[in-house]
Amino acid sequence: MQILLGYIVVFGWVFLSLGAAQLAKKCFKAGEEAARKIVHVSVAFTWFPMYFFFGTSWHLPVPTAIFIVLNYISCRKNIFSMMERSDAEKQSYGTVFYALSMTVMAVCACIDHRLMTPYGIAALCMALGDGFAPIFGSIKKGNRSFFGGKRSVYGCMSVFLICGIVVSFMSAFFGLGFEWWNILIIAWGATIFEIVGVKGTDNLTLPLGVFILLCIFVL
Repeated sequence: MQILLGYIVVFGWVFLSLGAAQLAKKCFKAGEEAARKIVHVSVAFTWFPMYFFFGTSWHLPVPTAIFIVLNYISCRKNIFSMMERSDAEKQSYGTVFYALSMTVMAVCACIDHRLMTPYGIAALCMALGDGFAPIFGSIKKGNRSFFGGKRSVYGCMSVFLICGIVVSFMSAFFGLGFEWWNILIIAWGATIFEIVGVKGTDNLTLPLGVFILLCIFVL
C-alpha cells in the first residue's frame, strides 16, 4: 500500500506541476520560460515523497525512468507544451536530460544506500540553482555576459549562492556534518558545471557533477 501511495503522490505531483504551468500560461499570461521554470523547479521535489515512500528500493528509479521516455516523446511531439520551447533554435533535450540525471542518481542510491541524500541535494541544486539562474541573469544593470553570451555574472552568482544554501540546509537537516569548505567546493563546482552545460546538457552536468562531489565527501 505504501509503494502504491508513493506512485500516486509522485505522479500526482508531477502532473499537478504541469497543470500549474499551463494555468500560469493561460490565466496569468506567464511567459514560456516562466512556465517551464515552474515545472523545472517543482518536479525535483518529488525526491521527498520518493524518499519517504520508496526509500532505496528499486521502485526509486521507476518514475524518473518513465519520464525519460515521456519527455523524449514530448520533445518530438510537443505533448507537454507547457515545458517545451516553441523557438526551434532554442529547443533541446533538457527535459530528457533532467529525468536521465535523476534516474542515474536514483540507481546509484539503490546500489549504495548512503547516496540517497546526495541524490536529493544534487536534484535540488539542479532545480533551484539552474532554475533561478536565468531570472537573475536577466538583470541588466551591472551585469556582464560571457561564454558566448550564454552565461552571465549574476546568473552564475545565483547558482553559487542557491546551491550553497541548499547544501547547507540539507546537511543540517540530515545531519551530514559538512564543513564550510565542503559547502564552498560543492557550490563552486555547481557553478562550473552549470557554465559548461549547453543546449540543456546543464541538466546533466550540474546534478551529476554535484552528485560526484557529494559522493566524495559522504563515502
